[in-house]
Amino acid sequence: MTDATFRKDSDRDSTLLSTVPLAAYVLQGLFHNLYGIVKFIPSPIGDFLRLGVMRLFGARVKFSWIRDGLTVYYPWRLEIGRNCWINEYCHFNAYGGIKIGNHVLMGHRVSVMSDDHVWEDADKPILTQGRVAAETVIEDDVFIGANVFIGKGVRIGRGSIVGAGSVVIKSVEPNSIVAGNPAKLIRYRNPPPSLPLKGGGDV
Repeated sequence: MTDATFRKDSDRDSTLLSTVPLAAYVLQGLFHNLYGIVKFIPSPIGDFLRLGVMRLFGARVKFSWIRDGLTVYYPWRLEIGRNCWINEYCHFNAYGGIKIGNHVLMGHRVSVMSDDHVWEDADKPILTQGRVAAETVIEDDVFIGANVFIGKGVRIGRGSIVGAGSVVIKSVEPNSIVAGNPAKLIRYRNPPPSLPLKGGGDV
């Protein structure tokens, strides 16, 4: 699935229980039951156990530190590179695919999404209208502060910094420092000669 891919879930209908295809619902349930056993085991032992369970259900995760409390949906659509630090109580919804590169630092309570609900028809409950998905990508050497929300289809460029508490709904250029709700460019870490500094505050 590419960054620009958007789709509705073709298996949805008008029932409240049709949020995901049945097979995915069952697999997700099995994962949550097993992963729930190791979800809150303290580091470092818990980090290895969480990695193991995610890999068992298809996640492509290299050696990284996965702190306690991480919530994962659709682990078989999740990819995490090597030597990442995923801190406590993060939330990954990989319905549309999530790719995290190498050497990524992620503060606690970061949410990374790869789908959203369809809501255009005001005559139908939002819950029954389906979902749209888009792969979310976090490239190598990115530092994400605590309590950040990253929306579907976003690409955060290599070497970027996202300030704590930011809401990121548009892609971020490499080596950028962004912050705010919605996140906006503060400045570049190493600005190209043709690009002037913007803002000037610290993240």
